[in-house]
Parts: sequence; structure tokens; C-alpha cells
Amino acid sequence: MKPDTPATRMLEAELDRLIATQSFDIYFQPIVDVSARVIMGYEALTRAPANSALHSPLVLFDLAATVGRLIELERLIVRRIALRATELKLPGAIFMNLTADTLIAAEDRHELIARDLNSLGLAPSRVVFELTETRPVIDMEVLGATAESLRRVGIAIALDDLGEGFASLKRWVDLRPDFVKIDRHFVDGVATDPLKQQFVRSILEMAAISEAAVIAEGIEQEGDLQMLRQLGISLCQGYLFARPSPTPRVSLRADLHSSLLSPAAPDSHPEGPSAKELCAESLCRECLTATPAMSCAEVIQAFVRDEQLYSIPMLNAEGRPIGILRSAQVLKRSAERFFMELFARKSCIELMDANALVFDVSATLRTMSEAVANIDDRYMVDGFVVTRNGQYVGAGRTSDLFKAVADQQLLLARNANPLTQLPGNVTIDRHLTALLDGRREFVVAYWDLTQFKPFNDFLGYRAGDEIIRFVGSLLSEVAGAGGGFVGHVGGDDFVMILTCADWEHRLQQACNAFDEGLHRHIDTELVLSAGYMAKDRRGREVFHRLPTLCAGVLRVEPGQYQSVRQLSVALVEPKRRAKTLFDKSGYFIERRHPSGP
Repeated sequence: MKPDTPATRMLEAELDRLIATQSFDIYFQPIVDVSARVIMGYEALTRAPANSALHSPLVLFDLAATVGRLIELERLIVRRIALRATELKLPGAIFMNLTADTLIAAEDRHELIARDLNSLGLAPSRVVFELTETRPVIDMEVLGATAESLRRVGIAIALDDLGEGFASLKRWVDLRPDFVKIDRHFVDGVATDPLKQQFVRSILEMAAISEAAVIAEGIEQEGDLQMLRQLGISLCQGYLFARPSPTPRVSLRADLHSSLLSPAAPDSHPEGPSAKELCAESLCRECLTATPAMSCAEVIQAFVRDEQLYSIPMLNAEGRPIGILRSAQVLKRSAERFFMELFARKSCIELMDANALVFDVSATLRTMSEAVANIDDRYMVDGFVVTRNGQYVGAGRTSDLFKAVADQQLLLARNANPLTQLPGNVTIDRHLTALLDGRREFVVAYWDLTQFKPFNDFLGYRAGDEIIRFVGSLLSEVAGAGGGFVGHVGGDDFVMILTCADWEHRLQQACNAFDEGLHRHIDTELVLSAGYMAKDRRGREVFHRLPTLCAGVLRVEPGQYQSVRQLSVALVEPKRRAKTLFDKSGYFIERRHPSGP
């Protein structure tokens, strides 16, 4: 029983007032289809007025449930959302949060609900009822039947905050929703957390079987978005795209639309993002252009009308750039005595600077930034022209280029392992995907330290960290000499990728270097004893050998594996065999074809 105090009576009176006056603010947050680069719908969020004691949604809905008015409140809010979405002419689906209580109460009201939504100007086929995790489901069978009846009139069902709350996976199996929203806990930091990445993969597998669309919510970091795209997520939501607003955007911001033009799959650049992320095409946008047929007066008027217009590319009759019209230069010339009288009707080629900064669509950020660094500071604001096979494609802003370079550096720094500074999981996956997609032949070795945990426990984490840095350094040296790649998965796990002919010699070289160099990082007494006495997991004093470096190795042929995931699964067995076959550092090569016995 709820306490009867002046405070609770005051809150109940406030709830009565809010319901009677329908004083609720409706906010909308876009849900973006990153593959199609469009807003596919909006989640509607409810707030009481800022000056209300029930402004917090948690307090509002908790009180309504306590006093038995939750269903009444949610039905009222559904109508408010429908009206507001219609007023704003929002495109796409409208997601409305409802508790199981309200959904179950709609068991035999699906046709009435559909008529009500239609009368408010919102087609039921555009509505998604999003089941929240705030309330337990008393009767799952009734809830499932209700969901089916709502689907019959076009209303879809979504499961919110998957991974949190009351047995959400069981709800998924029983309810078979049309949409599943991954809880933000599993989205935040997914770029650098292999466990979260595996969780997302598992969700996508289940969704494929149950024919549900997956939405990742709570996205705030560009790196997390790119990782989610690589994993196969298309529907995304979060502050990175837009915050909830009472008057939301109906199209993506220009910078987001541009950044989503780059593919999720990586290319052959092991050190960073994919080729199209690292090229002029991703920064290209449409802009005003001029031709020699335009007069000086027309160009001058264009710059006068728009103070934010700093330059105009000049194109010839074939659509090829031949120069650039710079605002500062044009306006300065136009102010010269008798200029307008002499040149106003003449071709604007009189005002053109032939030294435009032009890049092909494939030009990398590094190439572009180096070129921009060498131009006169006065021309920084003019931007650059982008072409494909010499034909004009668009133009870009120098500020966008600098921001892209900074974002790339930040992403690389965030993805690097803090202990070894070697590339982490994001870059490793990109590098492997590029080789697979390019149908390249290569060798991948998954390196691991045996007997490392007891060693780390016995000598302390500082000694353990020193050994891990030592391994990272020697693997990088061995692989780098042959143009190879080394990444640090985490802990004592490393990945080496080699494309050179003497790859097996380099694997043996790494093993020898570890065995020969280990003594420099541990006490002589341990070296002479070849190990140490320490307690095992059962508390018994046992002899532990010194760590060794081992690797499971796969020779990958073109077309042999379709994804990094398949390849990583194939590495499990050779890695296990490598840890059991050697008393010293070594490697095990999986020589069986995956389709063989």
C-alpha cells in the first residue's frame, strides 16, 4: 500500500492536473537508416512541464502505476503523440513507448485503436508500439495474442532495451517483435570492446532467424557507429544523430549524410578507416559553379548575395575545372575604378584564378592535407575542387578536411591498445576484411602466451605488462620487416598478418626471439630454474613453467572465408593445438582445408 503523506497527496494532485489538462510535452528523436542515409522514423518521448514535480518520466510513470492510472496515462499520451506527429508532418514510423500493462489492456481493442489513430491523421501502418522493460509481464500468452491482433491492423511491435530488465530474451522468443532495440550499455564503447561486439553479432543472428529489424540506440561516438555498421547494423539512434526535440529534423545533417557515404567495410589501409573514408569523395558536396559564358557582373552579384560563399569553381564546356573564382579577389577587383564600366558584361574568366586546388575522388586525406598545408594561408577558406577522371564532381571545404583528419587520428588513438599502442580490434578486423574482400592470399597467426596468468599473479601486473610490451615489440619488428601487420587483441593475445613468401621463417624468428629475450625481463633465478613454485587454482603449491609464445596459424586462400568471423572461428582449433604441443615457443599450422575431413 502506498504511503498517505502530504507529499504523495501533492504528487497525486499534480498527476490529476496533468491528465485533466493534457499538459505533456512530446519530443521526437530520429531513428536513422545508415545504409540508405535517411531518417526512417522517430521515437516519441514524453515529459511533463519543466516546472512540474513530475517532470521526470520515471517519477511520472511510476506514480501513475502506483495509483492505478498508468493505462489511462499511456492511452492519453498515444493520442498526444499521434496529433503532434501529424502536426509536424514527420515522415516514417513513429515509435511509442508502452508498458505491458497497456498493451495487454488493448487485447480486444485493436480495431478501435486503428480507427482512433486514423482519425488523428496517423496511419496504423506507421505506428510501432515499443514495449518498455520497466514493468514485468504477468501474462505472456495474452501479451502475445495482443501483439498479433495489433499486427493485423498494421501496428508493429518493438522490444526496447534488449539486454536489460525483466527477462528480455525470453520476451523476444515469446513475442517475436518486428523491431529489437539493443540497450545502450552494449552500444557505448562497442568499437573497442570485443565482448560487446560479440553480443551484437549474436543479436543479429537471432534477428535474422526471427525476422526482426535491429536498432542500436544510445550512439554518441563516431567510432561506435562505424563498428556497428561493420557488424551489420543499419538502424541507429542516439545523440550522434540528434537529441530529442519538440521540433525534430526531417532530414539528416549534411555532415552526417556525407560521412555515411563511406562504406562500412574496410579496404587495404591497415592503419585506419576505409578507402572511401580516407578520400576526397567523402568530403565532396554540390556547390555553385560558373562557366566562361557567365559575366563578371553575374559572378559579383553571386558573392554579394551570399557572404558565406567564398569561392566558385570555374568549368569549361566539357565540365572540367579550369580555375576558381575567389570571393576576396573578385570583390576587390569589382571595387576598382571603372571596373564595372569596362568588364561588367565581359566573361567572368577575367576574374578567374587558374590555380585551383583540385583532387581526384580517390585522393586520400593525407595527400589532401599535405597539399593544403602548402598553399597560401589567404586561400585556406576557398576549399578544393573534386573530380573523377577529370570531370567535375563537387567541391569541399578545408574545414571539413581538417575535421576529418582530426577524427581519423582520434579514432586511431582510441582504438590503439593503451599498453602496446598497437592497433586494436577495430583496425584488425578492417585489415582482415580488406584482404578477404580483395581475394588476397595471406597468413594469419593468432599469438598467445602460455602459462601467463600464474606468471602475472606470481610476479605482479607490472612484470606481466613488461612481458606483453616485449611481445608486442618483437612481433612488430618481425612482421614489419616483411611488410606485415600486427594488432593487439587484448591481454596476452596478438594477431600477425603476413603476405610475404618467407612467412614461416618469420614465425620461427618470433618464437626464437621470445625464448632468447625473456631472460632480460625476469630474474636470473627463474631463468636457471626454468620456472617457479606457486599455488594453483586449488591452492596447492605446484611448479609452473616460464611463459612461452605460441601461435595458431592459418594459410588463407582467396575465397576460402567469407568474413572475419568465419576466419576467427577457424583459428580456434590451431590456437588450442599450439598451446598444447610445445615445451618451448612455437606454432601450429592448420593445414586442413575447412571443407575437408
